[in-house]
Amino acid sequence: MTQEKKVTVKKPAYIENDKLADEIRDLMKRKNKLYFNIMGSIGAGKTLLLERMAEKLAPLYKVFVINGDVATTIDADRIAKRGVDTVQINTGGGCHLNAKLIKNELDKINIDDYDIFFAENVGNLICPSAWDVGAQKNIVVVSITEGEYVIKKHPIIFKGAQIAVINKCDLDGMGFNSETLVEDAKKIKSGMEVICTSAKESTGINEFIAALGIKI
Repeated sequence: MTQEKKVTVKKPAYIENDKLADEIRDLMKRKNKLYFNIMGSIGAGKTLLLERMAEKLAPLYKVFVINGDVATTIDADRIAKRGVDTVQINTGGGCHLNAKLIKNELDKINIDDYDIFFAENVGNLICPSAWDVGAQKNIVVVSITEGEYVIKKHPIIFKGAQIAVINKCDLDGMGFNSETLVEDAKKIKSGMEVICTSAKESTGINEFIAALGIKI
């Protein structure tokens, strides 16, 4: 007796989201814009990394940042002080951004006014992995303080990413070496670019920007 194969059917919500995400990606490509989706846990250092990048990019490029959070405008307020335009999306309980939320914000601005777009996703390593937001590259940020198994325990989000950032490397040696996380990321996805940074110390920021394909 042969065993029946299971058929995986995408839910309508995902199908609609993926279609809209492709439209966003095509739009950015046609207009020659760069658009990146930054994911990671609360406290991994996503916002501070964006602040450090904004300091370097703002004198050279017009940058627009979409911040996602359950509540507050804390992240958008911080990044706006670095000379870039921002908008805060409050999901009111939703654990991720999706293509529709991004499209709603893009429709409110003139895309031609900007060169580079960032989406800072809602802070966690699970929900954002399932929702395409139309970015050209997905970046996952983890930190030394999240422990030596953080990447092994969250493989799905790394499989869908092109770049992994190991942040807070100034704290290297807290029971393990950051190289452990670098190796774990590369094992999950062959060829993944992995960068060690310290947003606090402003180290590794130029390497991160270069990995995005941005010249400074």
